[in-house]
Amino acid sequence: MGRPGWRPRVLLVLALGTFLLWLAPPATDLWADDLAETTLRFANHLYSQEEYYRAIGEYKRYLFLAPEGGEAPFAAVRIAECYAHGKRWSEALGAAEEFLRAYGSSPLAVQGRMLKARVLIELGKGEEAREELRHLLDTHPGEPVAAEAWYLTAISLARESRWLEADEALRQIGSQSGRFVAAQGMRQVLAQAPAAKRKDPAVAGLLAAVLPGAGHLYCERPGDGAIAFVFTGAFAWATVEAFQQDHQAVGIGLGFIALSFYGGNIFSAVNVAHKYNDREERRLRLRLAPYEELSLEVHPGPAPSVRLTLSF
Repeated sequence: MGRPGWRPRVLLVLALGTFLLWLAPPATDLWADDLAETTLRFANHLYSQEEYYRAIGEYKRYLFLAPEGGEAPFAAVRIAECYAHGKRWSEALGAAEEFLRAYGSSPLAVQGRMLKARVLIELGKGEEAREELRHLLDTHPGEPVAAEAWYLTAISLARESRWLEADEALRQIGSQSGRFVAAQGMRQVLAQAPAAKRKDPAVAGLLAAVLPGAGHLYCERPGDGAIAFVFTGAFAWATVEAFQQDHQAVGIGLGFIALSFYGGNIFSAVNVAHKYNDREERRLRLRLAPYEELSLEVHPGPAPSVRLTLSF
C-alpha cells in the first residue's frame, strides 16, 4: 500500500499542470509569431539589397502570417514602395490604394498617401495626384509634410509645363524647411522657361511667307534660311525669265518648282519652330530631372516621419 496522502498530492500536481498548460499560448501561435518576425526581417534584408520583387513576396507572406501584426501597415506600404522602385506604376498604385483602404488611419497613412501621389505623377495623372496632396495640405498645415506636398505639387505642374503654377507652389516652402534649398534650385531652373524663349510657329510661317528664309532665321536656323531664300528666289527669277522669253511651257514648269520651294519654305519654318520649342523644353526638363528624382523611404515604428530624398 502507498503512503498516506500520496494520491491527493498527485492529483493536485496534475491539476496544477493542466491549469498552467491552459494558460500558456498554443505552441502553434508561438511558432507562427516567430516565423512572421523572421519573414519580415528577411523581407527588409531583401529590400536593403534592392531585390524588390523578392521582397514583395516576403512582405505578402508576413501579411498572411500576421494580418493583425503590429508591422502589418509597414509591410503593406512597403509592397507599394517596392513596386514603385521597379517602376511598375500600375501595381504600385493598386498596392498604395489597398494600403490606404486597410490602414488609412495608421501613422503610416501620410507616407501611403504621399507615395500614391508620387505614383500618380509618374502615370501622368497630375490632377489626381494634386487631389491627394491637397488632402495632406488640409490635414497637416504648417507641418514638414506640407513642404513635401507642395514640392510634389510643383513637380506635377512642371510635368505639365505649367511653369508659373509650379513656381508658385515652390514659393509656399518656407526657409525653415529641409526642402527649401532644393525648391530654390528648382525655381531657378523654372525661371528659364518664360514664353519669350519660345518660337511662335504662326509667326515663323508668316515671316517665311513674306520673305523666304525669314522664318528659319527667326528660329535661329540661318543656314536653312539661306537655302530657302536662294532656291526659292532662283526658281522664281528663272520663271520670270522664261515667260519674258516666251518659253511658256518652261515657265510653267519652273513656276511649279518655285511654288513648291515657296510652300515648302513656309511648312519647314513652322516645323522648325515646333522643333525649336521641343528642344528647349527637353533641355529644361533635363535640368529639372535631378529635382524630380524622389523616392519614399518608409521606416517601421509607431510614429514614422515622411522622408523624401533626392538622388543626383
